[in-house]
Amino acid sequence: MAAPTEGFDCEETMSAIRMNGQYVLTRDVEKKAFADFMNLLLPRISADRPIPHAAADAVAQLVSEGKTPNDPVVQAGLQSLASVGVKNFWVDGATASVVEETETDASQGRESAFGFTAINTGTAFIAAACNAFRRKIRVNGQELAIVRQPRETMLKVAQTVSSLKGVNEPVFITAGRFLGIRMKEGHGFEDSETMTALCMLSDLGATDVRIDIEKGELGFGPFDVANAMASAIMQGLDAEKVANVRASVVRINEQFRRVAEGQAKPQGAPQAQPQQRTLNVPSVMGTRRRR
Repeated sequence: MAAPTEGFDCEETMSAIRMNGQYVLTRDVEKKAFADFMNLLLPRISADRPIPHAAADAVAQLVSEGKTPNDPVVQAGLQSLASVGVKNFWVDGATASVVEETETDASQGRESAFGFTAINTGTAFIAAACNAFRRKIRVNGQELAIVRQPRETMLKVAQTVSSLKGVNEPVFITAGRFLGIRMKEGHGFEDSETMTALCMLSDLGATDVRIDIEKGELGFGPFDVANAMASAIMQGLDAEKVANVRASVVRINEQFRRVAEGQAKPQGAPQAQPQQRTLNVPSVMGTRRRR
């Protein structure tokens, strides 16, 4: 294999990362290369392996196939590793061992990792994955890990939710109603379609859902901006569209705040859960503007 620094213009170098004891220089590549690298990484993500380590394995696979550091997808992988704090790793066949790393905003999937340049260049993809595949959501006070479901199930649930959607009803309300229907029918959270509903809600930014089956009420806690942005990035949206998603979540949270203030006024005291919004489940409520 050629020396890691061969063929690079040092003036274009963004950074360097150590692989097999040698510094490998990185340079700009097309966004498509990052998308291709993500296609290699996603099947490797599991609950028991850190995403940066899975990404190192993906780079190792490319190297084992004869790809050099000049290869655009290898470059995308190396830049992704650097962004999530990997400083030094060793490749052994199609697997890798990370020997030096540090926590970064990208490795934690924080909003600060979703800047304009990171989104449009593709470096934000791995930060979005760190967010999307390490989430939790609370339902009636119970904290649940989000487990991504097969594509076929995701499409099926998306079609069902679309068919349930009321005129001008925000999709997060429809998804919440669908979750309420599944719970009312006795489906547990381990059920694939029920978990898919949780995935959908989490992708929209929901972090806390309250469903009272007996009263037919649906409530939401504050939405998470980073979660919604990460999901938009994973869909390949550009920075402008991701910014629109962020603005939408900010508006939703502001609506919740205003509703909470309005509900608190008659009693003259703050509510125990000021962000909760009450809606009927599973009846159609079309009182809010569509996102």
